[in-house]
Amino acid sequence: MEERLTTRVAERAGAHALRARQALWITQSFFFFALAVCVAIYHGHSAYTDGISFYGVYPPAMPVLFAGYLTAAGGLWWTANLVVGTDAPVWMRPGLRWIALGLVVLLATPYNQGTFLNWAHMVTGVSMAVPEVAIAVGLIRRRATFSSVAALTVLLTGGLLGALSLPNWHVSLLLPGECMLELGFGWSLLEWTYLLRARSN
Repeated sequence: MEERLTTRVAERAGAHALRARQALWITQSFFFFALAVCVAIYHGHSAYTDGISFYGVYPPAMPVLFAGYLTAAGGLWWTANLVVGTDAPVWMRPGLRWIALGLVVLLATPYNQGTFLNWAHMVTGVSMAVPEVAIAVGLIRRRATFSSVAALTVLLTGGLLGALSLPNWHVSLLLPGECMLELGFGWSLLEWTYLLRARSN
């Protein structure tokens, strides 16, 4: 009886990991598609200086970015629910939920509408990066593969470019930096689903 229950729990964990992977593939693909459309709409100096957030205040791109952010937020929230009962660390669920909520907060705090909203926008973005890095590092601690290390490398390289672009150092690489950071995070998160599914077998 106990063995049967253990098998059932493992099967459920594997099913959750698979559903999380599917949800992430769909929602993250849509997010990056929306981001690509935004870049196609405008890819001038302002976008490189202000990063992805520029598209949240640039009227022609706003509906596209809003759709991409809200879709990604929904996918992350759903994934946060699915990792419960798997072998994922307990902090992953609140971390994913904070990132999902942070995407909504970023949309609600346009950085060009005064000092308070600008600071709220920046603090939210930086605080979201903390669980993103933790998730990527946590993956390597569980299983250090070429793919997991490459994902963390892309994430950290993007974060470094973003950090260099924020001060007044005349470095205008915030847009590619943020894109790389989000790509590295999405990659790490997908790698987590493969790991969790494998550990459930």
